[in-house]
Amino acid sequence: MFGSGNVYFAGSPVVIDVKGLQWPAASPFKVVILDVVYGSKVAGEFRVDTGGQTEMSFDISSALLAIWSDYDFSGEVGAANSLSDTDKSKSASRGARAYILRIYTEYVNTDGVFERTKCGEISGGKCTIGKWTEWERWKSPNQKTVTAALSTKPSTPERVGSTSITSKVGFASNMTTSTFYRHDDKGAPTVLRDTYEYTDFLFVNRRGAVETCSAPAMEAMTVEAESKQYARVGRPSFAPERSLMAVASGGRRSWQMSSGHQTREWARWWAEEFLAASRHWMLVDGSYVPVAVKESKKSNTVYDRSKQQYQHVDFTVTLALEG
Repeated sequence: MFGSGNVYFAGSPVVIDVKGLQWPAASPFKVVILDVVYGSKVAGEFRVDTGGQTEMSFDISSALLAIWSDYDFSGEVGAANSLSDTDKSKSASRGARAYILRIYTEYVNTDGVFERTKCGEISGGKCTIGKWTEWERWKSPNQKTVTAALSTKPSTPERVGSTSITSKVGFASNMTTSTFYRHDDKGAPTVLRDTYEYTDFLFVNRRGAVETCSAPAMEAMTVEAESKQYARVGRPSFAPERSLMAVASGGRRSWQMSSGHQTREWARWWAEEFLAASRHWMLVDGSYVPVAVKESKKSNTVYDRSKQQYQHVDFTVTLALEG
C-alpha cells in the first residue's frame, strides 16, 4: 500500500488509483492531474479528461525513472575496483528515494468559469532503481515491492575464474547493497572456480543492482584504424610545392568473446540478462573500465532438443573510452 513504508522498483508498473471524485453535472470539462514530486521538482505530470468518471488509475513508473536518471554507478564500481590483498570484501550501498503525490481536479463551474481544486498531497512514496518483469509480477502478485532477491543469477553454482571476484546483492532497511568478494574470502557466494584464465565483468541487472560476471578468455582482439590524407600547401615561393598529410583517426579495439558452454539455465541468463544490460564494465589491467557489449548474432539459441551439447552465447566488447 502506498505510503506504508513499501519501496517500489522505478521500472515496474506502479499504479496509483484515484477514487471518490465528484463533479458538477453541468461541467463539460472534468480533468484529473497527478504530479509526482521529488524534492522541489516535478518528476512527472499526468493529466487525463475523465469524462465524468469517479475513479481513475495512473501508471507513474516513467516519473520514478526520472527520479533516478541522475544516479551515478561509479561508487558501486569503485567498491569492486578497490579490493586489495587486505580487503577481502567491499560493499557499496544506496538508499531509496522518497517522493510525494499531488492531486488536482479541474472543471468548469456553473458560471462557466474555469476552476482548479486545492491539491491533495500524499507523502510516503519510496522507490529504487530496477523492475519486476511481467512474469515475476504474475507469479508473485503479492510481492510488488522490493525484496532481498535483487540478484538475477540462477540458483545453480556459477563458473568463474580462479581469481575472479564474486558478488552478493540485497535490500534491507531501505538500502540496496552490492557486496564484492575476493576469491579467497570464505564469506563469498558458492561458485565453481576453473584454473584457466577468465575475463571479468560488472554489469547493471534489470533490478538495478551491480553484479559480477566472468567469461572464459576465449577471445580474439581486433584493432581498427583509419587514416585520411589531405593536400598540404607550403609557403608561397617561385616553385610552390604540395605534399600529403596523413591524419590517423578512428582507432578502436574490440574483442570477440563467448560465455563458454553453459547449461540451458545459465545460457538463458547470459542472453537475457548480461547482453540486455544497459551498463557494462570489464576488468582491464586491474581496473574495471566502461565497455560496450553487443551480441555477435541477432538471435541466440539457448534451447534445442536436437542437440545434446551445452549452449554458448557470443558477444563483442569494445572499450567505451576509445574512439
